[in-house]
Amino acid sequence: MAEKRALGVSSIMIGDIAVDGGVATTFASLGTIYKDTASIEQETGEEFVHEAEELDDPIEIVPTKGRTKISWGITDFTAATLVKVLGGTVSGVAPADIWQAPDTAQTIEKSVKVTSKNGTTFTYPRVSIKARVSYPLAKSGIAKVLIEGTVMQPTKTGTKSCEIDA
Repeated sequence: MAEKRALGVSSIMIGDIAVDGGVATTFASLGTIYKDTASIEQETGEEFVHEAEELDDPIEIVPTKGRTKISWGITDFTAATLVKVLGGTVSGVAPADIWQAPDTAQTIEKSVKVTSKNGTTFTYPRVSIKARVSYPLAKSGIAKVLIEGTVMQPTKTGTKSCEIDA
């Protein structure tokens, strides 16, 4: 069988988690992905090692999975996009609408789908989203929304936290 590879990134889209706790049924892009900001990283899991005084080797090792993190940056500062990843509210009507920051930290959970340039898709049914604005105030600066997501256990029974489809 031929090897399958995932090369580069074609799109990163988010969608509302299904009512039953499964993966979103529709996804949409938040905007253009800023160069060199996108990644998927799975942390190394921990091992709980149980040892006995009279033995040099462990008697039990209990592994845990490492967290999976997804990150990317966008340059779209429309109010509708900002509210999706930063929370808050929108007042007014586009193009004269205004994004207003939330007073307290918001819990934002979405389904995320990443598609590579050669068509491999990584689908995460439940991801906790955090975002922040990064704006270097320099001649060459551009304002970005840097988005970080942590993959979580889906609430729908039998749904896995990640599916990779080529």
